[in-house]
Amino acid sequence: MTGVTRGFHGERWLILVTDGLTIAFPPEVYRLPHHAEEEGERWAWLLAQGRLDLVERPFEGRWQIDDYWVRLLHLQGIDDDALQLWIGSYWTRDGYPDPEAETFSSHDEAREWALQPASGRVLAEVSETPWSTAATFRVRDYEEYAVVHRAKVMA
Repeated sequence: MTGVTRGFHGERWLILVTDGLTIAFPPEVYRLPHHAEEEGERWAWLLAQGRLDLVERPFEGRWQIDDYWVRLLHLQGIDDDALQLWIGSYWTRDGYPDPEAETFSSHDEAREWALQPASGRVLAEVSETPWSTAATFRVRDYEEYAVVHRAKVMA
């Protein structure tokens, strides 16, 4: 599990459900690691439609069900008083998230991160809802994706 720090104070655990290069469901943030682990198991069971034989566990904190991945990530530096929490992921042309989870305490900060192209990348497309911002970048003949979602913060 990896930690991401961005000027906050507390520690949390994130469940991120992905389908290929997209975040399939709103990210969920938990205060206690065992609650996050239990919810990761529940997501895996639901996505496998109760067939646990379809669930692969390549390593701790990771479940794979066909194209779905349930990722358990450790977050550090979360503001206990933040009214919202946004989670961002950047999907490289190789199909891997890097970073897997970046945290933001406001929609504006999260949106700015998602739309800011890195060197050599050209912003090609933007899709926005009140709960997410997704950007497609062109890198030569490839595409990369930045996405931020408002997280569900669980007790």
